[in-house]
Amino acid sequence: MRGVVAVMVVVAYVACVSRGQPGEPRRETSQAELIAMLERGHYMQGVGVPADFECAWREAAMKQAKVIQPNLSLDRQKILFDALELGTSGNDGRGHTHGPCEKPWAFEDFKWVPLRPPAQRSTPFPAADDATLLSAKTSDELLSVLRKRPQIAGPVHILLDDGVYRLNETFVLGPEFSDTTVSPSTLQGNVEISGSREFTNLSWKTASGFPAGVWAATLPSDVGSVDALRVNGLRATRARYPNANPEFDQFPIGYITGHTDYLKPIVNMDTTTVAIPLNGSYPTVDTEAWNDTQWGQHYFAGAYRMGFGGSCDKLTPPQSYWCQPDGRTAGGTYFVRTPSGIQNATRYLPHAPYKNGGKDMVLTYWRPGHWFSIMYNTTSGINSTTDDITFATGGFQGAEGHDSGAEWYIENVMEELDAPNEFFFDKDTSTLYFIFNGTGTPPSTVEVPALAELFVLEGGADSPVSDVTFSSLKFTGQRPTYLEPHGLPSAGDWGMERLAAIRAKGSANLTVTNCTFSRLDGNAVLLDGWNRDAVVEKSEFVLLGASAVVLWGYEHMGDGSGGEQPRGTVMDANFCHELGIWQKQSSCFFQAVSAQSTITNNLFFNGPRALVNFNDNFGGGHDLGHNILFNSCRESSDHGAFNSWGRQPYLTDVPGFLSAEPLWSRLHNNFIVANYAADGGCYDNDDGSSWYLEQNNFCVYGGMKSNFEGHTKRSSNNVHAYASVYGDACLNGINQVSNHYAEGYYNNTCILAKANDNYLHLGAVGPINCTDSHSALHTYVGNNRVYAPSAQVSSSFCGKWNSTSWLATGLDRGTTIEDSAAVTSAQIIAWGMAALASPNGPPVPPWSLK
Repeated sequence: MRGVVAVMVVVAYVACVSRGQPGEPRRETSQAELIAMLERGHYMQGVGVPADFECAWREAAMKQAKVIQPNLSLDRQKILFDALELGTSGNDGRGHTHGPCEKPWAFEDFKWVPLRPPAQRSTPFPAADDATLLSAKTSDELLSVLRKRPQIAGPVHILLDDGVYRLNETFVLGPEFSDTTVSPSTLQGNVEISGSREFTNLSWKTASGFPAGVWAATLPSDVGSVDALRVNGLRATRARYPNANPEFDQFPIGYITGHTDYLKPIVNMDTTTVAIPLNGSYPTVDTEAWNDTQWGQHYFAGAYRMGFGGSCDKLTPPQSYWCQPDGRTAGGTYFVRTPSGIQNATRYLPHAPYKNGGKDMVLTYWRPGHWFSIMYNTTSGINSTTDDITFATGGFQGAEGHDSGAEWYIENVMEELDAPNEFFFDKDTSTLYFIFNGTGTPPSTVEVPALAELFVLEGGADSPVSDVTFSSLKFTGQRPTYLEPHGLPSAGDWGMERLAAIRAKGSANLTVTNCTFSRLDGNAVLLDGWNRDAVVEKSEFVLLGASAVVLWGYEHMGDGSGGEQPRGTVMDANFCHELGIWQKQSSCFFQAVSAQSTITNNLFFNGPRALVNFNDNFGGGHDLGHNILFNSCRESSDHGAFNSWGRQPYLTDVPGFLSAEPLWSRLHNNFIVANYAADGGCYDNDDGSSWYLEQNNFCVYGGMKSNFEGHTKRSSNNVHAYASVYGDACLNGINQVSNHYAEGYYNNTCILAKANDNYLHLGAVGPINCTDSHSALHTYVGNNRVYAPSAQVSSSFCGKWNSTSWLATGLDRGTTIEDSAAVTSAQIIAWGMAALASPNGPPVPPWSLK
């Protein structure tokens, strides 16, 4: 391994929870706090924000959408209008109140004519002049054409007539499928690619022994399970308690919220661990951050760390950062583990005991603090002697170990079949039970999602699958994948399965354009390992079980210089909303061990956790610009609309030479709203996040977060409106060890909601960095405009100085603090929109070079 020194230690790792040490657990949001934040998500009045500002940012977001997506269809414009609640006042029926705007706006007040009108339905789909044209009208014809394609030299364009094309197996495209396009035969064609199995001519009868309204039909004997069901194209709900519509109901609806006694984890800490210092990684051994002093050891200091085996045996592969004894896991606090079950379960379940004991029950619970959700198949159900539920398959969907769960629900239990649109499949008798949400008997045709993946592109760096295009297609009918094997990408919080409706491993120039991914029960698109220059554009992702677009590469003991990662990916002008129905730790865009991604001109909203997640600092060179993100963290906390981690260093060749320092990543010209429980700032740069330039953003309700032991994050030329970072603040940060690693907060406009809110709260890596000298200040700060009631703000640097004495030090040159009384919502919006339209500045403020 080039440029790497490896140290391997075999340990029997004994857990303990230390207090006041690096491994001390972070405070987790309580249930009451979380519910209060989620209610706040709709309407911020009552915390110092003027009533008209809540409406003003929503209006501005709708207008900005026209700027970044002028071709947005009228249907999607209406979805966006509704999500921004511009026409809503009063109560939304889900426990959230929303004050009226100046008037309840009508959609007609905001809609626009798409710049490019839709083509006529009969217009043939354009194909390259040199392409061989193949056509299909049925599923069998499509499979026949695909199998014929490798025998045809040169580009091939497969044209599909309108209809539903059902795949009975995952279709694998190797390098011989290069230069292939699949599209409808006409520009306005309606083609659906489905992984569902269709059952027709069902004979529904009133179910014997069930309450009125339950119907029964027999499915073929070869149907082993029905984990998901579609009726009239819509998602049915597997019988569950408490009842909920998983597509649209949000926490706490559908969860058992009372105190629950979980069984203790069964932990195997006999692991093999590796610590590999990487040349050039931060911090080096001669910095204060490396030393275990009164200031605490840096969690993410200087080395790549990995643990193998032990409790990580349940992962695929059986290894993780979270199975070793240093960094965030110091003291055993977050070592991989989950509770082993629930004690005295029937006291929480009013319909228990169950006839078969709840065999094959699926149980989902939130980790305390709502960092992620965990799923288990219980297999044996509820023990008739102890009344306990013992967990079986699962528990690999999240990283940080925990001894107890939080709120939970169960599904796949016959006795819980008691609400419209619920179903249960009795595999012993091949009987499907269903409560029809309509009149008369249920439809005679239903669909059962059967495939975990629809298309897989499988090549390699030496022989990639090149220039495959999926255009103007709808993908649906993927079965749930949350109980399939999961790994823990890099050192982030989330577990992930390497499965998706479209998965590419070894592709070049894959294009997914103008497609719709709807009601999939897992991930939509996954770039798995080596992929180059993929483009996902102009597509809609809606009502997904997990994430929309996932990038997940490979590295070898911290060395990523072999290039086995997605690089040069573009995600542009997409429309992503209503995701994470099953796996709450889901995003519109997720990447781990990937480099040089471009995410631009997208509309991302209505998600349970971060809408964009960068899992590590690998390689860098990312561009996140000109997007709109709002309504994130609708069911979770301690997060943001954008989230990043950087707990591991990686050696890469992305800068053009071997280095553990990534390229700068730019987060710029984005309209970001930190509403609901997105309490981690404008950009939630969490543990170890580094090398970010955050410029020209309009951040509503979010300030700058740089206080979780990363470095080299510089925020400039932004507007932070009613800023908050775990409490009202413009900047919550840490002073660094040198100018090379300096953080920055300069040339920003920050409006604070209340008098004496924090302008800046600045700690330091070590005591030498807590003096009022220019040589000790390694945070670029200056030329900020700060507004607060009566011009009263708080400032703190290492617990010293108030605002007056801080500005008197001369360390924050050009910053002004002014009374916000005369600042109107219209002014704030104008400042924000001007920032969005402005060019970006350099990584270092010009005045710092003088």
